[in-house]
Amino acid sequence: MSDFIQYFFNGLVVGCIFAIAAVGISLLYSVLRLVNFAAGDFLTLGAFITYFLSVTLELNFLLSVLVSMIAGMAISWFLELVLWRNLRRNKAGTLALFLVATGVALMLRPLIQFLFGTETRKFNIDILKTYDFLGARIPQTQLLVLIFASASILTIALFIAKARIGKDMRAYANNPGLASVSGINVDRVVIATWLISGALGSLAGVFQGLVQGQFNNAMGESLLLSFFAAVVLGTIGDAYGALAGGLLLGLIMELSQLGIFFGGVPSNYKPVVAFATLVLVLLFKPEGIFGYRARKV
Repeated sequence: MSDFIQYFFNGLVVGCIFAIAAVGISLLYSVLRLVNFAAGDFLTLGAFITYFLSVTLELNFLLSVLVSMIAGMAISWFLELVLWRNLRRNKAGTLALFLVATGVALMLRPLIQFLFGTETRKFNIDILKTYDFLGARIPQTQLLVLIFASASILTIALFIAKARIGKDMRAYANNPGLASVSGINVDRVVIATWLISGALGSLAGVFQGLVQGQFNNAMGESLLLSFFAAVVLGTIGDAYGALAGGLLLGLIMELSQLGIFFGGVPSNYKPVVAFATLVLVLLFKPEGIFGYRARKV
């Protein structure tokens, strides 16, 4: 029983991180039809900026996280203004957008390495302190991540459902032409989408760095395919589906280590479990779990 609780809790934590990263990717695709291959690098950048501010400059950790999110938003906004907007105006095709998105990712990776190096880093937070819960040992850092990540997910869901800009994003994703002639400020919607995606990427990076205990410049790249799996699993283009897909994928990956599943899947094979789950779901439901009622955004 204690093993199940341990892996279930771990799955919730991992799932929350996946959900936050996946919803940023899904929003960009639903609004702009853009697959953001740099999403993993924004995670890495967010973790390193927070490390630099909180450890090197010894600033307050929460303040450092906030500044990191603002930095992610600023970079996303800059790329929209100088790159993506011009590509849309020139009516760049899917292949062109795919190649440019890949190029952005390939440029960010050496830039991160140049700025922060290749050394493994860790935040100045006690990762050894744990709490006992029904025989399971819950690390303090994971508990904090679960609390703040859950609050973030609830905020995202409410924002998309209730905020004016969230409703505009949904309307534009469902019918860009109709939204444009109905008075919706398209530029505002696009910029808001980039800002939200950049902020969520940085936040997910900080959470992942805390959960891992340490991180390096390859952290985001190694997780990117799992994020895409969560997006597709929950139905691509559906932000609510991305949230659910991320949570579900995290739980499956962690619970697969229980002994009842083929003696327990080794931790280094968890990405294999993720893609096996994705393939299995798509075989029976190609549109994703929520495809029957898919709502873009």
